[in-house]
Amino acid sequence: MLKFLETLQDQFRIKMQYGMEYTADLEKVKVGLTPRTLVMKNGGHCLYLYKGKKETNQPLLMIYSLINRPYIFDLRPGRSMIEYLCNQGFDVYLIDWSDPDKSSAHLTLEELVNDTIHRFNKFILKKYSLSSINILGYCMGATFTVMYAGIHPELVNKIVLLTPPLGNDEGGLLQKIAAKINWKNKIASSGIISGRMLKLFFNSVRPIGTIKKERDFWANYNQEKFMDNFLPVEKWSNDTPDLPGQVFFEILDICFKNDLLKTGEIKIGQSVIDFTKVKSDVLSVAAQHDWIVPCSSLETVKKVLPNANHQEYLLAGGHIGLVIGRSASTLWDKIIDFLE
Repeated sequence: MLKFLETLQDQFRIKMQYGMEYTADLEKVKVGLTPRTLVMKNGGHCLYLYKGKKETNQPLLMIYSLINRPYIFDLRPGRSMIEYLCNQGFDVYLIDWSDPDKSSAHLTLEELVNDTIHRFNKFILKKYSLSSINILGYCMGATFTVMYAGIHPELVNKIVLLTPPLGNDEGGLLQKIAAKINWKNKIASSGIISGRMLKLFFNSVRPIGTIKKERDFWANYNQEKFMDNFLPVEKWSNDTPDLPGQVFFEILDICFKNDLLKTGEIKIGQSVIDFTKVKSDVLSVAAQHDWIVPCSSLETVKKVLPNANHQEYLLAGGHIGLVIGRSASTLWDKIIDFLE
């Protein structure tokens, strides 16, 4: 009973400090523990290196979404895709978009893809004396990856796309965001979209998830093993950075409202993207119970990249469980086999 009352008091404090959807004190939960080094910056964007554990390691560039934080790739020891890749002989390079400020609020999609990603990629290629590199993109990061490959197909070797939102596939959350909300009315005068507001919209679309989370917490709050798994994910899911408004608008318009990626060639700014020139080996991964990016995204990848060499992988679980859930290690092995 005493444990329950202490937890109840702590939960009241947390919800008053952060918001009613929170059940964890963000500052106390430690995540992203694999050692890393900041090797390059481009504006507010950072490129981190997680050094491989073998004598000779091959580079892998990982690109995450603008929504939430990229430490989902490195949640906790034993539940870290980055830790696993490093142990298997990869030098993992991860792009962290960081928090947007006034200088990046009006960043364009062209600047993100053909400036930041391009600069980071050229840095890695030069360091390893390579002509092309393997790239892994997750969620919106997969969209950026495909766009980059369409501009610089000669610089991209193999491509891994995890839950790739590339078109107006029915049933996806991003499609609902594009269709139902005029985000231009939601943007601050600074050009920034509130990450907290976006998170609350996610919760409103699927309120059963919030209810289930609270139920699971109170059923297991005194179980150490459950809390060790629950709290890091809770921290990540509520750690929602603000978004640069211009890039977000462009993604919604190009990919979902107008479904332009399937047309073969588009322009972002002055950069021409020709998807027909992408002839890389592509591993596309979807999750069976993903309510954010539907399984039909696997077919969309083939339509967007008609001349690539495709492999598909459908994994049990959801959008996040794909990289940290029970089946995640199976996916990690699949990625290793594909890249090697």
